[in-house]
Amino acid sequence: MYLSAETRLKAILEGTGAGTWEFNLDTEEVIFNDRWAGMLGYTLEELAPISFQTWSQLCHPDDVQAAYLALDSYLGGHSPQYECVLRMQHKDGNWRYIHTRGAVFASRQGTHARWLMGTHLDVTEEKRRQRQLQQLAESLPGVIYTFAMDSQGQYGFPFVSRKAEEFYGVDADAAMANPQLLFDCIHPDDLPRVHESIITSANTLEQWSCDYRIVRECGTQWVRGTSQPERDPDGSITWHGVITNIDDQKRLEQKLEHLAITDELTGLYNLRYLLMKLDECAAETERYGTTFSVASLDIDYFKSVNDRWGHPTGDRVLQGIAELLRQRTRRADIVARTGGEEFIALMPRTGPDDARHLMETLRNDLAEKVFTSDSGDAFSVTLSAGVASWSEHTNAVSLLLSACDRSLYAAKHAGRNCVLIDSR
Repeated sequence: MYLSAETRLKAILEGTGAGTWEFNLDTEEVIFNDRWAGMLGYTLEELAPISFQTWSQLCHPDDVQAAYLALDSYLGGHSPQYECVLRMQHKDGNWRYIHTRGAVFASRQGTHARWLMGTHLDVTEEKRRQRQLQQLAESLPGVIYTFAMDSQGQYGFPFVSRKAEEFYGVDADAAMANPQLLFDCIHPDDLPRVHESIITSANTLEQWSCDYRIVRECGTQWVRGTSQPERDPDGSITWHGVITNIDDQKRLEQKLEHLAITDELTGLYNLRYLLMKLDECAAETERYGTTFSVASLDIDYFKSVNDRWGHPTGDRVLQGIAELLRQRTRRADIVARTGGEEFIALMPRTGPDDARHLMETLRNDLAEKVFTSDSGDAFSVTLSAGVASWSEHTNAVSLLLSACDRSLYAAKHAGRNCVLIDSR
């Protein structure tokens, strides 16, 4: 069945609910259809006589200038069509958001008349939903975003909420225009892991979740990104998700982790952490053929310190020895408090002679250190130490620790205040 162009156009307008307008750029004559008036609650008869002022008087005064600027941009060749969204007042007094589009049509009848013709669509509900989404995004304690990556690996942010500036220090519009701005804020040590996790999520279509640090002038903060990917018909992947601040959570985790591996009184590592590191050193030695040494230290006659000057003074002695251990051992060494006055030092990639020399230096420094009791009495303490190194006779952590203890007992039986090496 043949349909005329006029019939087809009328059907399209009926289906879309669009109002039409025509504006003569030279004479300012205007023509509106019934639907144009109907979307504002009027009939054309109620708005008669129809003129350019009919339109301008119905427009919100704050939006008229934006419409003129859009028209100038189009007529100046800077925009492909005349387009803007402005508020127009409904007959009931409410403001409706109207999306207007148009283009110039030059008459072919020799009159050289220039007509700007286009449509009006009521997008009020769409605007309301957008505003509700924006308000929701602003109220949530995180950045709402959509991230997309095509089959060639090109990526971008079709949507980023304004919270991006609070988190990243990057304006949301700037982030959507240049997605690299957000990635540039990620800590360099975390960036490879973030990229890898995105690729994994794209390949598996499993939820993306990643903790990483953002670096800003005001400092570093931990965030967690979570989103669900979906594959689009063109092969691209789109993630919709949220980024939240987990700084407090990370600090708590780090504090709990620190408490789990350290001694509360001295701040040194505890036995649990030391044993874990001993296993790691043993595995490294087995693989690469290196060696390492362990020294077991015990404060001589420490019970007499507590008995004579009290436990608070004894605690200060232990803390002073711990500080001395931190100062005299190397960064790679692991020092732990394993009992009341007992300590163990793990020295990676260190042979027996170097380990003994290190312990002798520590022993001499401690013998010269002066402590003071609550009553003002000055006193000093000494230590005994036993050293053992990984070898064919001590090729298990339990054997190594036993050898270390034997050397310590031998040092105590030799008169204390000395360092002995396991001779086996």
